[in-house]
Amino acid sequence: MKKIFYISLAFISFLLVMSCEKDFREIGGNVISNNEFSTDKVTLEVEITPVDINSVRADNIAISSLGEYWLGVYNNNDYKSINASFVSQLSVSTPNPKTADVQSAVDVDDEFPLRKVDSFFQLDRVVLKLPYTATNIRTTSDNLPKFRLDSVLGDATKKMPLSVIVNETFLNTLDPSNPTETNSFQSDFNYAGTEILNEDLGFEFMPNPNDTMYVITRSVSDLMGNISGTYLDTIKLNNGNTSAAPNPFLVVPLDTDKMKTMFWDRFSGPEFENSVAFNNYFKGIKVETNATEGAMVPFQLTGNTNSGSVEFYYTITRYEIKEGETALTLKDTLARNYSFPLNRVRNSKYTMSPVQNTPPANSFNIQGTAGSMARINILNATELQDLKDRNILVNDATLTFNIDASRDTTSVPLRMLLYRETADGDEQIKDAITEGPILFGGTLQLEDSKPSSYSFGITDYVSDLISGELQENSPLVLRVFNTPTDLAVDPNTGILRSLNVETYNWNPRGVTILNNSASNGEKRAKLTISFTEEKDDN
Repeated sequence: MKKIFYISLAFISFLLVMSCEKDFREIGGNVISNNEFSTDKVTLEVEITPVDINSVRADNIAISSLGEYWLGVYNNNDYKSINASFVSQLSVSTPNPKTADVQSAVDVDDEFPLRKVDSFFQLDRVVLKLPYTATNIRTTSDNLPKFRLDSVLGDATKKMPLSVIVNETFLNTLDPSNPTETNSFQSDFNYAGTEILNEDLGFEFMPNPNDTMYVITRSVSDLMGNISGTYLDTIKLNNGNTSAAPNPFLVVPLDTDKMKTMFWDRFSGPEFENSVAFNNYFKGIKVETNATEGAMVPFQLTGNTNSGSVEFYYTITRYEIKEGETALTLKDTLARNYSFPLNRVRNSKYTMSPVQNTPPANSFNIQGTAGSMARINILNATELQDLKDRNILVNDATLTFNIDASRDTTSVPLRMLLYRETADGDEQIKDAITEGPILFGGTLQLEDSKPSSYSFGITDYVSDLISGELQENSPLVLRVFNTPTDLAVDPNTGILRSLNVETYNWNPRGVTILNNSASNGEKRAKLTISFTEEKDDN
């Protein structure tokens, strides 16, 4: 019954107009002149209970991609520290380029029928390539490409260890216990596998916007297939536009011998015939860092041509017999690469450590990822019954949360989410759908250019509680907003995305909120209701 109004936004708007008019008429029988009504405002206390988050959903199985895949560490003594990593399957192309190159290299000559191959392959380098999330800030006065890495949290001047490990857990898209349902993975899931693929077991990285190229050594083969010479080749990311500035990216060199045995030597085998066979053979990689200091950095793993991938760089040296000659001579060398994109099942993993500086008694923490949230109770039984007995018309109901300025505010969330915790599950508040994001609120408010507060307009919700249209006065939950999964309405179509609230959260920001303690004075968390009611002498 309570969900009928979600069927159509247009229909909702019509009902709201009719509902407002109905409320006025119920008070006095008609739309009554202003002198028969009085307006008032009441400030009511709220009850707040901090809630620790153990884990969040962290896979892309039900959605095409998580918004951000983080790697690194974010230490802030006022909040939980986060060590972020990810695990991903690899995607395989069929037939793979090496097989196609081998087939095209076969040359049967009438004069030399026994000569089958005139090409030699050298595997030069295997790397993990991870494009940074970056913005091009180059101006006409800049001689070189200039980028800014986006959303980096923490100390980007500290190097962090990074390991690429063979994942031994099959990333099934279907629930193994119930194959009719889709699978899911939590952010604290433990993935099996210990074999490290790094060339350098002590590899460290530091996010750098100037990392826009990577130089590899290409090898030329002699007639016996041995390396007879080398040359340098520069790898860049330019989104297919050679005139554009190359995007910055991180490169992790992998053990060539291991990758040759596991991949290169098997390219023509059954393990690489299709994606099913391949993902059964090689279940993916874990990209981990167990840093104690440094920064947390988002990477692009979106499946396009410049997304994260395992790259095989190899060189083909081709020989030919020229007309009128009998000996093979060098024809050319071909620089090639073969990509295994990280564009199938991709899961984030967050290892959380406790808060070092616990919040004061008059405040509480809200932090994204597997951080913390709060349960908010409004309108106790006595307050609700009193408002019902007064037969009021709610003009505005605002729930306000002020930020504790004594705590770190350098990376506070730009938006918060407020939703209902019902017996049927977590669901969006009516105002988030009927009023839209601007009127519903939750965005960070500034005062003197400093983070100040978050406010939510819950007029429809409170009105429904007072009128009795909504019977269940459920607790509300306050947490860090996650884009786009927490959007109630699709901003492009205006259509309801989902009434249910998902547990996805890849927003690692945190903020400390002043609670409902009287010591916070006017800055305490509170519910303010403005209303109209009929005068007693009417």
